[in-house]
Amino acid sequence: MNPIQKLLVAAGSVLLGTSATAQRNDAPPTLRQFSEQRIKHQKTLGLTLGGYALANIAVGSIAAGQTSGEAKYFHQMNVYWNLFNLGIAGAGLLGSRKRVADGESLADAVRQHENMKQVLLLNSGLDIAYIVGGAYLRERANSHPDKADQLRGYGSSVMVQGGFLLAFDLVNYFIFKNRGDKQEKFLLSATPNGVGVVLPIR
Repeated sequence: MNPIQKLLVAAGSVLLGTSATAQRNDAPPTLRQFSEQRIKHQKTLGLTLGGYALANIAVGSIAAGQTSGEAKYFHQMNVYWNLFNLGIAGAGLLGSRKRVADGESLADAVRQHENMKQVLLLNSGLDIAYIVGGAYLRERANSHPDKADQLRGYGSSVMVQGGFLLAFDLVNYFIFKNRGDKQEKFLLSATPNGVGVVLPIR
């Protein structure tokens, strides 16, 4: 056996050993872990959106008083928009605090997981509508010169805020899907009678 073959055999042994160790360490998820992970993620969503909203409100409130024209209206709309975001974040955090992983059945956990993905996808569609709406406001500025600064400022703000929310919702959707779906599939396949969960379509 030449040195290259010895090196390949040694590398293969290390990789196989590492793979086997990883398989032993990666214990199958429990229902409690599945639920706790979703609830924790929901809290993170609320905290992230709330922090983003507070930062926008603070910066926008200061900047709106120090600028004029289109920039002033841009910062004004950032404040208005993020007051709404702050309300959504607060409601989400209150809702997640009421949920307890111990009290969920498998059907409840799966339903909540699927609902979260649907909500994030629906929000993504709305975010695209916001971006289009912002572009429409900017376009209207051409035919309304007396309100051009306001329309352009508001339109730019709506486009920026919609773009952030689109990225935010899509990233979190794929986190839910890629991480949660694998656990969900395992939990459903581990039930004694196969998949026995009914998911109502709303």
